[in-house]
Amino acid sequence: MYKEWSEDYNICKNCVERLNSAYEFVQICIKSEELRREQLRQIIEKSELKEETSEINLELFGCDICKKQFKLKRSLKLHVTRIHIKKERTLEQIKQERRVKSEKEDIITAESNLKAESENAEKKVNKVGDNDYSENDDNYDNDNFSSDEDVKLQEVKRNYSKRKNPLTCEYCGKLFHRRQHYSSHIRSKHTFEKPYKCNLCDAKYTNSHSLLVHKRNHNNEKPFICSYCGKSFVCSGDLYHHSKIHLNKREYKCTQCDKSFNTASILRTHRICMHTDPKDWKYICSFCDKRFPINSSLATHMKRHNGIKEFSCHICAKKFFDKSELTKHFRSHSTERLYKCNLCEDKEYKNSYGLRKHMKIIHDIGTMKITKPVKKFECSMCPKMFAFNNKLQKHIYTHTGEKPYKCDYCGKKFIDNYYRKVHLKKKHNIELTEGYS
Repeated sequence: MYKEWSEDYNICKNCVERLNSAYEFVQICIKSEELRREQLRQIIEKSELKEETSEINLELFGCDICKKQFKLKRSLKLHVTRIHIKKERTLEQIKQERRVKSEKEDIITAESNLKAESENAEKKVNKVGDNDYSENDDNYDNDNFSSDEDVKLQEVKRNYSKRKNPLTCEYCGKLFHRRQHYSSHIRSKHTFEKPYKCNLCDAKYTNSHSLLVHKRNHNNEKPFICSYCGKSFVCSGDLYHHSKIHLNKREYKCTQCDKSFNTASILRTHRICMHTDPKDWKYICSFCDKRFPINSSLATHMKRHNGIKEFSCHICAKKFFDKSELTKHFRSHSTERLYKCNLCEDKEYKNSYGLRKHMKIIHDIGTMKITKPVKKFECSMCPKMFAFNNKLQKHIYTHTGEKPYKCDYCGKKFIDNYYRKVHLKKKHNIELTEGYS
């Protein structure tokens, strides 16, 4: 029974704190009792429901053949399948089930083999001596990328049936579990047969996959696209190796120096170019007998003999034999000079060749061989001769006294535009752009 408090009662601070504590304790007890009753009610309901379900199950799940009773429906189904249906199966049905089970096991084995082959792909590539591995190395592309479209992967797995008696190569004794790999090995390593012919050119290949990749080059068909840079490729092998360049893990280390590379093919090219005697290079020019380490270098060199310039500048339309020459040419249209001499204050160059030439001529540093140009331009006013016509024209100004280059700020004149630029920089603190004249 609660006592009523009058309004004129005064309570001290300590008593207020004690009353609050007591009130909070009472509230906790009330909530605990409500929770306990709710939990007890749920336990009773579950127990009653379990008893009802157990009684129903005993009445519903009975075997119609042997009258055996089961608590669960799935137990009854398992009983009927194992005990009654199994006895009625014929011998042919049992064989069929075993055959299906064996095929499933073969598919699982095929998946593990394909995964193992993919992991060992780079080791196989190291054995090939050509740089254009993805188009010419038939075994590699055929073994590891047997399907061109991802949609066909399930079909490959279904058709993959590992032989119980492997095929043995009669030449080297190597074992194969697939006839396709066996036939490709015989053609590429021993008999060198190329039964697959291109109907657009004279190219021949040892397997159908290599022919398919070759035809894509004719049609300029590149269905495999890099998700990093958008570059497209004719086969999945090329895309696989290109993606390693973006990852930049450099897992392939050279054993003869401290350099490392992203792919096995780049490492192989490095070994041939840097660590192989040029006398042993196998690609020889039919015009000048010059040797090259890789086939692509020879192909670029042959364009010079044939006068083929495929790369043109979009600014001045000047043409070049290869892309590297075009890239160097682009710097001539830019005012950027990244190569600076650390011994001179004002000497800057657009390419490494200019800097190396400067270091050799002015400071006698480096191993660059400087060929002395022939002086074939003679001055008509004195016996002096020059190697370049522009040097001669500047020299003639010394005879005529002409100074065509004038400073716009102070009016001083110069023989050469270079001296005017130096004057503007030192006296007026102004740097002129490349096209200023």
